[in-house]
Amino acid sequence: MKVWRTLAIVPLATLMLAGPASAYQDENDGTNPRVVTPEECVTDPRPADQIAGLLGLAGEGVPPPALPTITAPLGQNMDSEQSVSVKEAAREILACFNAGDIARAAALMTDNGVIRTYWQLTETPELRGTAQERIATASPRPEPGQIRLVTVTDISQLPDGRATAFVVINDPAAPQLGPETLLFYFVNKDGKWLLDDWVDFSIAAVPASTPAP
Repeated sequence: MKVWRTLAIVPLATLMLAGPASAYQDENDGTNPRVVTPEECVTDPRPADQIAGLLGLAGEGVPPPALPTITAPLGQNMDSEQSVSVKEAAREILACFNAGDIARAAALMTDNGVIRTYWQLTETPELRGTAQERIATASPRPEPGQIRLVTVTDISQLPDGRATAFVVINDPAAPQLGPETLLFYFVNKDGKWLLDDWVDFSIAAVPASTPAP
């Protein structure tokens, strides 16, 4: 039996693949674009009771969600203007993970995205109680443990209107060394790209006796 790591579940553990840093550079006045600071998590938070309802925190939690099915080719390349919006959305999501701010991270996701990202917080009564506290209070990662963004690349639009992007990160808290590759799925809602689903292509299997981070 194997237990699989999931995305952004606890303050000092979770998330990201090798690619040229030049694939994503932002205007940062000479600062390192790989550093995604908690201060970049600026979206208005999603209401705590709404998040708790999605995760069933007052009840039995939620079952493990089904993984997305990947069909090649992923879609058509997006134009540059839309691609920038997707890159910005991916970057702010990582900033909110670094900020340990579930309420603001959830505001950057669809309902499905919230469940996919945080369902493991609902597996036991103890975890559900802790989740209530974590939603209410952000707990930033210390700077040495923050996720670094290597690149956001190969942004495509699917026939159903969703966007996909390969997001390459380095997570100091990950059990394996080196970069990690994620495929993010985004849905456009009222002109804003929201994380709807994701696939980790470099996920590591760990013994069943080892807690998943």
